[in-house]
Order: sequence, then C-alpha cells, then structure tokens
Amino acid sequence: MTDGRALPGVDLTPDALAGPSLERLCELAARDQWRLEDLDWSSVDVSALPEPFRQTAADAFAQLQWGEQTALFAAMRLMELLPEGAARTFLATQRTDEARHVAFFERVVRLFGCEGRVRPSVLRLMQEVREAETPEALLLGMQVLIEGVAHSMFLEAVKLVEAMGDIEEFDSSIRALKTLVAESMPRLARDESRHIAFGLHSLRRLIPQLDGAARLRLEEKVALWGEWLLEQVRDPDLVVGIGMDGDALCGRLIEDLNLRIGQVGLATRLAPLRAEG
Repeated sequence: MTDGRALPGVDLTPDALAGPSLERLCELAARDQWRLEDLDWSSVDVSALPEPFRQTAADAFAQLQWGEQTALFAAMRLMELLPEGAARTFLATQRTDEARHVAFFERVVRLFGCEGRVRPSVLRLMQEVREAETPEALLLGMQVLIEGVAHSMFLEAVKLVEAMGDIEEFDSSIRALKTLVAESMPRLARDESRHIAFGLHSLRRLIPQLDGAARLRLEEKVALWGEWLLEQVRDPDLVVGIGMDGDALCGRLIEDLNLRIGQVGLATRLAPLRAEG
C-alpha cells in the first residue's frame, strides 16, 4: 500500500483526489452496473454475413478488446499507485467495468466466427501506456485518450448499425446485429464516460503540482500518443472496412480529445493527419 508520498511526479495525500464530484462518480458507478446476461444473445447469429465483412468486424472488435484488457490492467495499476479513499473506491468499480468489457468483446469476436487480429500499432500504443512511469501519464493515456477514443467508437457503432439498410438475404443477421449494438453500446459508452470523468477530475488535481520538466514530458506524451491513436482510427482496413468515414471520425475525435486535453490544463493540441500524395 502506498500513502502517495513516494510516487514520482506528484506528491499525493489521502485527500488529494477527494471531492463531491468524485463521490458522485462513485455513486453513479455503483448504480449503473450491468451484466452481460442482461443482453439478448440468443437471437444473434451473423454467420450468414459475408466472410470479408465478418473478418474486418472481428479485427475491429479485437482492437477494442485489447484496449479494454489494457484498461483493466491500468485500473489495477492505478489502484496500487493512488492513495486510499474515494479514488480507490471508484477504481474498484472501474476494474469491474473493464473486466465486463473484456468479456463482452471476447464474446462479440466469437460471434463473427473469425480470429480477431490485433494490429502491431495498437499493441505498441497499449504497451507504452501500460508502462507509463507516473500516475498522471497513466491517467492521461488511459482515462482520457484511449477511453475517449473507445467512447467515441461505441457511439459511432450505434450510428453505423442504425444506418445499415435491410438486405433481404441477410435480414435476420442484420436485425440481430442492430439489436445487440443498440442494447450494448450505450451501456459501454456510459461506463467510459465515467472513466473519462475520473481521469479529468484527477488530472486537474495532479497537473498543477508538476514542475516545468515533468509538465513538458507529459505534453510530449500527449502529442505522441495522440498521433498514434489517430493513425489507427484512419486505418482503412478497420474503420473504412466496416463502413465508417475515417476522415469524419478522425475530425470528431480530434475535437473531443483536444477539448479534454485543454480541460486538464495542457497546451498540446492534436492536428489533423495530412492526406498522403
């Protein structure tokens, strides 16, 4: 157990992250728990959908599954780094959330009947964040950047599936997929909203404690990790392959991430990726 005094980067006390907003997040986290069994899995059969679509979808969900596995690891690591109190209470519920998310995406990937292939670029980013040396870097990389992208992807998935037209040959499969997405993605997004809020709350308390050199290192991490995230969102084999507009999605993500980066007091802003050619 740590009392926060020995952590690199910032000096934490047991009350460092306490406050009404954190108490409210703990209440919401306890109230909004849900189970995989609450979803209707019995009618979901997408085996009739074309194999190229199922493979691309399995790959896309595999990236999210790996992200949730990393988030589970990060939540447990943060529990070790942060002091006793409401922060630990919240992270205990986040650990439960992330374990449920991992199980959800494992089950979804199996539905498509294809092995989900995780991109090396995703593995690189997740490993970097997992190994973050300070609590503020771990909070920024996981709770704000990666969870922020996951939140946006969950909402985009709802829009995408709702917009899918009925194809007589695949009508039952598409209808079942729409039902699963409509039931699950808002719940996943609600979980991620709490995790992001916890990250914003914590970083607003921690970043003002940093000296100039520590703040500069954090700004550099934002720029590097943000660039890697946006490259993955623009991956045509994943985002475009399942019907999403990569450029439009990237633009919305940049706007959302820059807003949150500014909310925690950092100066770095992510820029749109330039088109090649």
